[in-house]
Amino acid sequence: MKFLQAFLITSFLVLSACSNLSRSYGLTTLSHNKVSENEFPIDSKLYYLSCNQNIRIAVVAGTVKIDNNYEGYDGYQEFVSVTTEELITDYEHHLLDLSKYFQKYAFNLVNRREVNRVLNEYESSNLAFVPGDLREKIGAETTATHILLMNFSRNYDDRSHAIDTIERQLINVATGSVEAADYLKVRNSISPL
Repeated sequence: MKFLQAFLITSFLVLSACSNLSRSYGLTTLSHNKVSENEFPIDSKLYYLSCNQNIRIAVVAGTVKIDNNYEGYDGYQEFVSVTTEELITDYEHHLLDLSKYFQKYAFNLVNRREVNRVLNEYESSNLAFVPGDLREKIGAETTATHILLMNFSRNYDDRSHAIDTIERQLINVATGSVEAADYLKVRNSISPL
């Protein structure tokens, strides 16, 4: 009976840690339903890294692009800004849930205000990659050991289906190397802006 209770509790924790894989960005909801072991290489890498060292992650939204055909429309820039904030918030929540799941080998997130302050001082928008000087500045001013850089794009096909693409890179602040990367592409039935 105790084994069954332990199994049910463990199952509940695993499912709750994975529950944030349903994401909303702007007008759509993304769901990722694969179950392979290496589906999210960044999550696996974080587990192995946090076993040996104290990990502090700065979440940074890189390039956020919505189909260029809609760039001149009213509300386009506001939509991009909202999508960027939702993207960062969602992945911060996902990482916090993941850290709780790891329990003993937890990692920490850098305060978003600190990261935003550094990014505002750098005066750069739409980073497709993190330049060395910015990486060093983030490391020095926020004590981050890793940067999670996320790039998001949404394009529409000829039938008004949104094709959302998210690329994530886990970057080591000290070396600048990309330690893990993953890619998610989802087709949604929604109307354009």
